[in-house]
Amino acid sequence: MGAICPSSRRLANRMAASIDVEADGFVVELGAGTGVVTESLLRRGITPERLIVIEKSALLAAHLSQRFPDVHVLHSDAADIPALLSRNGLVKAVVSSLPLRSLPKHQVDTISLAWAQCLAVHGRVVQFTYAPFRASAWLRAGLRRTAHATEWGNMPPALVEVFSRV
Repeated sequence: MGAICPSSRRLANRMAASIDVEADGFVVELGAGTGVVTESLLRRGITPERLIVIEKSALLAAHLSQRFPDVHVLHSDAADIPALLSRNGLVKAVVSSLPLRSLPKHQVDTISLAWAQCLAVHGRVVQFTYAPFRASAWLRAGLRRTAHATEWGNMPPALVEVFSRV
């Protein structure tokens, strides 16, 4: 966990609103924590069969599996996405609550390159942060920022950034 407070429902809803529910493919959520974003994604219309949640904490992964029994919950690391998703098909979006600002640069590069390997052309990465992120990691991964908005109703306020594969 890398947050001062749990993500608010308003932040989760803003992140989920960035996902095109009509597009083909899977939505992969990273760092789901207790499931506030997972819940918003499901309410938005992402079906449980199309949602894959990857959580590094064994305790939180177990909690998520119990809370969302129809969702594919995997206890693993975000950098392992290519191996985990190799047989699942097209990924239309990655929704991340990972604390990327607090991770070493080389780890962020590894994670962002792993995401880009699985992302469909024109696929999206939705990431929130409390401070603007180093764009260089996304550019090296072939992603560019296409939208951003601040969710003032979160404590602390959070920036939601949307990156698209170019």
